[in-house]
Amino acid sequence: MLLATNRCLNPGNFKNGVGDEGGFGEEVNAKGPTELRFARVTRPQAGWRLALVPEPAILDPENLPSKGEFARLAKRCIAANKHCVFYIHGYNKPFAETLEQAWLIQERYGVEVVLFSWPSNTGGPPPVEYRQARRVAQASFGALDSLLEKFGRYFKDWMTPLDESALLACGSTTNLLAHSLGSYLLEHYVLSSAYQAETRLFTNVVLSQADVNSVNHIKWVDQVVVAQRTYATINEKDKVLSWSESINPPRLGKTLANLESKRALYFDFTGGKGVGNKHQLWGEVKNDAVKEFFQLVLSGERGEKAPGFRFDPQVNAYRIR
Repeated sequence: MLLATNRCLNPGNFKNGVGDEGGFGEEVNAKGPTELRFARVTRPQAGWRLALVPEPAILDPENLPSKGEFARLAKRCIAANKHCVFYIHGYNKPFAETLEQAWLIQERYGVEVVLFSWPSNTGGPPPVEYRQARRVAQASFGALDSLLEKFGRYFKDWMTPLDESALLACGSTTNLLAHSLGSYLLEHYVLSSAYQAETRLFTNVVLSQADVNSVNHIKWVDQVVVAQRTYATINEKDKVLSWSESINPPRLGKTLANLESKRALYFDFTGGKGVGNKHQLWGEVKNDAVKEFFQLVLSGERGEKAPGFRFDPQVNAYRIR
């Protein structure tokens, strides 16, 4: 698994460039919120193993750390015939938990994951911490912009025709999963002047239980440039978004109102077997229809093909049976 993060580095946790889940902290990088560090993540039986990607003293377009890592990522996808998922996590997630979530996605859906881990666990009483986390999310979109710009540039300028044809031949796709407050981070990126349609590299963009305003969400969701489709998931009983609505307007991931996008497809999981009040639908729910939906969209396929859903024109959403 490839990690890209704007969290602060804990140098004392690494020995010869190798450390564990204590390698990154809960504050932004000392050089600023747009500063990215990369690490290769594995999970031996003893726990997490993070290998920092070395950074040259002088950076130029030929020696960027991301260049070699994205090349390795592409080769892994080709060799194993796998899809790739960029994952942006949500609020109140310590660094180790973001590793857990990304690893779960990788293992459950058989994909390669690029984890964008941002410092969303700022500490303090929940309402204060939540507002601070939102400010950090707003400040972190520059790091996401840098990550996607590098990834897109690599495939455009650096990938050899042989590698490109091999990647296309194996049918590998790249998809984005933005969960909870991760969608808020994405929103501010899309609305910023930095956004130059970098999301076009994704076959599917999935807004999972988005902790964003439902009213007028189309003002940014319809600006997301994507190769194929944008999806938004809904659970009206979502316990985490219920708390969010105690201090916010109705959340996109928790209401069937205002589903007005001409580009996004809405999927309502409310009342599905095992869904209950869960927030992390892709990881917590044991339901074949739910798993199949995420398997499809994270593999570049149409979520509409998942069995167990029917389209309800009255609310403009696919609803679980």
